[in-house]
Formats: sequence, C-alpha cells, structure tokens
Amino acid sequence: MLSPRLIFRLLPWLILTVMIFTLYITSRWPFGSSNEQQREMIETTTILNEIENIGRLELVKYRFKEIFDYQKLSESKAVGSAILKTYDFNPDLKVVLIATGEAVGCIDLQKMDTSDIRAHGDTIIISLPAPELCYYKLDLENTKIYSFNKESWLSRLFSDDEEKNQALEAAYRKAEKAIREAALQSGILTQTNENAVNMLTPMLENLTGKSVLLITAMPAHGLDKDL
Repeated sequence: MLSPRLIFRLLPWLILTVMIFTLYITSRWPFGSSNEQQREMIETTTILNEIENIGRLELVKYRFKEIFDYQKLSESKAVGSAILKTYDFNPDLKVVLIATGEAVGCIDLQKMDTSDIRAHGDTIIISLPAPELCYYKLDLENTKIYSFNKESWLSRLFSDDEEKNQALEAAYRKAEKAIREAALQSGILTQTNENAVNMLTPMLENLTGKSVLLITAMPAHGLDKDL
C-alpha cells in the first residue's frame, strides 16, 4: 500500500500525464505542427470570408457602337409569292440600326471554397473561378433606327404595322447578341482575368502579410456559359 507521502509526490506527475493525454486526444496539442495547421486554417478562413464579401467582382466593361444590318423575309411577300407562284423568298424587309451597348466581365468569388486556397511556405496560392460575361445589353436610349425599308412591291402593297414592330424587336435582339459575340471575340474574358490578378493580389497580400499567387482559369473553349 502506497504511503500518503509517496502519493503526494506522484500526484503532480499524474496530473501532468492526464493533461498531456487530454490535449493529445482532443487535437489541441500546443507544440509542433498542430499549431501551424490551426493558424493556417484560421488564415484560410479569413481570406475566404474576405473574398466572399466581395462577391461577384465586375472587372472590365466594354462599350460598343456599330451599324447593324438586319434583313428578313416579310410575311406579305411570302404569302404573295406563294399565291402568284413566283416563290421569291429573298429577304425584302431591312432594318438598319446604329446600335450602342456594353458588356461586362466579372468573376464570381462566391463560387470559391477552402480547397481553392493553399499555403506553401510564405506563399498563399489561390485558384480563381473562371471569368464570366456578367451581362451584355443594348443602350436603348442611344440606339437609333437608321432606316426601315420594304424592298418588295408585295410587302409595300400589303403593309403591316405589326410585322414592322416584330422586325424591329428581332433586330434589337440580334444586335444585342452581336454585342455578346463582339465582346468575347475582343478578349473580354482574358482581360477580366488580368484585371483580377492586378486588383486582388495587392489587396490579399496586405490582408495576409504574405506573397499571394493567383491562378486564373478560362471557361471551356474560351467562352462563357450561355446567359
């Protein structure tokens, strides 16, 4: 049987052993690499929260102004040609617009998660989502109808205001789609990535006190998803 004096001598060592065992099984080991991992996780979470607060970051805006020529076959000519059995289906209705519009490139930072942020020594590596065409639109206030013509005598003879309105709406839609295509062909997505690196790198380096390497991505085939 242990004497009271021996018990008191062993008690501090027993308490220390229990504390070390408790720290080990609860992953709260105060020494070694565990503290570094916890610090990196806190840092990663801080960066992710900061990025999510930015949300959808608009990085570049392209403005366009062009003459857009839209042609179609009028219903009156199609019907008249069928009745007269001439079968002339060449476009006869022509709308010319002086189209003004804009397209905006952005990166949706809310699509990121902790797996996109990695620490490598004194450098933080961040993989950005692919750039997107946020929106593209006509500036209707500054888009003008330059001319509207019906070239066929059949379409002029059977004039229809509703058909004219439909043609104008179709011309606006086509002109707006042309803005999208022009923006993509002009490299708006590549410019979006470049602006993201130039804007985010110094901000994140000031936040973390470390070097930041941003890895950009591009959509499949270099195009954004359909909007």
